[in-house]
Amino acid sequence: MWSKYFKWLNLFLYPGTVVHELSHAVLCLITGATITEFNLLRLKDVEIKYDTPKVPVFGDFLIVFAPIVACTAVWMGISIALGSPVNVNASLPKDIAFTGQGFFEFAKDLVDTIKFTTLGIWQTADARDPKWVGFIIATIIFTVSMAPQAKDLKYLIPGIIVLAAIFFFLAEFKIAIGPWITGKLSYFWVAVNLAGCMLLSILSLTAIALGVYSAVRLMTSKKRGE
Repeated sequence: MWSKYFKWLNLFLYPGTVVHELSHAVLCLITGATITEFNLLRLKDVEIKYDTPKVPVFGDFLIVFAPIVACTAVWMGISIALGSPVNVNASLPKDIAFTGQGFFEFAKDLVDTIKFTTLGIWQTADARDPKWVGFIIATIIFTVSMAPQAKDLKYLIPGIIVLAAIFFFLAEFKIAIGPWITGKLSYFWVAVNLAGCMLLSILSLTAIALGVYSAVRLMTSKKRGE
């Protein structure tokens, strides 16, 4: 959406692109998928191509899900290193949990979450603070870069549904999988939600800005035509 208006965007997002494609490559090696094409030197249309992974059923899902994990991890790491200039955690509904119910609660509160996340960015905005500026830049780069391609959705959506069903039944029947694993999964679930909220907030603001920009250009061109 953005690259239509800003030709330099591919260069700006390049660090996120590298993390995105390298995470694909690492999971290809782990799942036994042969990489047939991989070139990070291009700024446009960077894409990894690979054969069918040897891990059945979940191999393709793990490969397409890898950038979400990797980009979220890098983004969270940068945020912590900068001292968390924006407390995006405060915008999340407190009833979110890594269970089937948690998915429904997150969907229910999604609009409010985007609103409060955007408000949190606005309230802490300080263009003179290098840490805040660095956080916003890292947020744009790595949350936008974690977004899956359209062709990946055929593996991503079913995989997430299956995972949601598994954890729903684990929670429903109170099947313990260990406090350490549960804690890590919960932390990861919250981290992914944080990145997703930031991405949706950025896309919402961008859509409004581009809409206004397009309307102004249209009105200007009509006046010139007259």
